[in-house]
Amino acid sequence: MRAVVVGLGAMGLPTAWALAARGHQVVGIDRHGVASRVGSSAGETRIFRLAHERPDDVRLARLALDAWRALEQGAGEPLIDTVGLLLRGEPARQWVGALAAEGVAAEELDAAGVARVFPEAAARPGEYAALVPTDGVVFARRGLLAIAAAAAAAGVELGEPERLVAIEETPAGVRLETDRRTLEADVAVVSAGPWAEDLLAPLGVRLPLAPAIGQVSYWRGGGAWERRPSLIDFSRPNRLGVYGLPTPGKGYKVGLDYGDEAAFDREATGWAVRSDEEALNGDWVAEHLPGLRADGPYDSEGCPWTMTPDNDFAFGRRGAVVVAAGCCGHGFKHAPVLGEILADLAEGKDLWPEARVFDMDRFGPDAGFARVDTPLGARISI
Repeated sequence: MRAVVVGLGAMGLPTAWALAARGHQVVGIDRHGVASRVGSSAGETRIFRLAHERPDDVRLARLALDAWRALEQGAGEPLIDTVGLLLRGEPARQWVGALAAEGVAAEELDAAGVARVFPEAAARPGEYAALVPTDGVVFARRGLLAIAAAAAAAGVELGEPERLVAIEETPAGVRLETDRRTLEADVAVVSAGPWAEDLLAPLGVRLPLAPAIGQVSYWRGGGAWERRPSLIDFSRPNRLGVYGLPTPGKGYKVGLDYGDEAAFDREATGWAVRSDEEALNGDWVAEHLPGLRADGPYDSEGCPWTMTPDNDFAFGRRGAVVVAAGCCGHGFKHAPVLGEILADLAEGKDLWPEARVFDMDRFGPDAGFARVDTPLGARISI
């Protein structure tokens, strides 16, 4: 089978690799290039977690962890660092329950326990908290490059940067026009992140997708901070979540768990730092991570997300086109296993039982998006 994969981020690149490993002829293209800072899979680090609110997601994450560990052997360098994950806030109870259902241990913490594992965090007595020791950090850029190397070794032709201009179905499959050439294939996988809408619309595929820019800030803390757990903090239920993670060489990264739709520009070649978002990040750190506040932020950066109404991925197939949309800001940790799921769709197979919740046909025509109130106005929530 001849396949073209459009978009070489955390969904498309492992799909290209999986298809080539199964013996298919694969071309992968990306308008900005693998690991570009313009794309949705940018950055040095992302949270890796088994912790999810659904047991099926925990199961997929365990498979992804095994795949990352296998990939490490070929890469010759660490791709996962299990510094742990601290969950704070009442919603974490459901996550711990889902972990327990899959046999994954988590340590429930009182205030003294939180102070022990994360001494720089503010005390919030009486709050539910837990530590998941299996979780931590995935080295994102390093991981993408490792997948790219494995894909190339399996025979994938990586054309990047190369921009898709038009796509259409043909009696034999699909024809793709890029800014460099015409490609004919039996199947195309469109995993183009926030640029997917424009490419899918001419095929009659219309999904409720909302591109938005998330922004993170870095705080220097020295070696100690680089060994602190990653963090998911439900400090303000139904309003504003926050995540954090150590980034070796840069300190500790903190992000507010929402995206700014107005900041996304399809033709952008970079993302300007928004000072009002940076200030809001600093206000949160001052209140909840006071041990970090005095030093920073010294750097901030943006990254595009593509949101769906329920904050899950949107996978499916229309004729000769496989759709992989809705990274929702949390797709990276699953990357190797998502490639296998999407490769199955390309081969004409069904979604895995654990992935049926991602079926893009679940959305009705009037599906809306959740937004949270922030000091800067309503923002789309993840």
